[in-house]
Amino acid sequence: MDDLFLKNLNCLACKNDFQSSKVRRSKYSVIKVDTDFCTYYRGENPLFYNTNICPHCGYGFTENFRTPGEKAREAIANQISPFSLDFSGRRNLDLAVLANKRAVECAQLQNEKDILKASLYLQVAWFYRIEGDEEAEKIYLEEARHFYSEAFEKDKEITNIGRVLYLLGDLNRRLGNDKEAIFYLGRVINDKTINDPGIIRMARERWQDIRED
Repeated sequence: MDDLFLKNLNCLACKNDFQSSKVRRSKYSVIKVDTDFCTYYRGENPLFYNTNICPHCGYGFTENFRTPGEKAREAIANQISPFSLDFSGRRNLDLAVLANKRAVECAQLQNEKDILKASLYLQVAWFYRIEGDEEAEKIYLEEARHFYSEAFEKDKEITNIGRVLYLLGDLNRRLGNDKEAIFYLGRVINDKTINDPGIIRMARERWQDIRED
């Protein structure tokens, strides 16, 4: 497991210590990146290890999760059970999907921010894309689109609004909602407060893709 290392963690829910595998940054080897930032790697995929699964209580979380409050911990304890599977070693695609779905479930139970829920759903969609399951991918792309939209409409603390608007444009394009895609991509291109040349360039490219379809 030279490309992996064990990271010491403390469960945000049950407070027990455990270890979770991560990919060494020196071993990252990117092959390509899709327009919605789905990244393909040679060798171990770091995305498969983003979610930590506590072996004691089954709680799934990423580094962006908040510590659940008392009511959320009660809900998690009542509705979440430990897995019989081992998530501490190498993860294949199936384990990565299970881990991220558990993180989605826990994020819902503790009412995490919409922007975090959106990113979790998007990663599950990526995993199904890698697997070649287009039907399941679209289901999770739609969930991601919904929560990015909720975040854009309601969350005033989003730091990278250009990226969120771009993703709303690209996800709508992938889902066949060209009118909505053009609206969000146009916001990226024309909003003078967005100062991200890379995102603006990508928005122009997606706009052109829609015109050429």
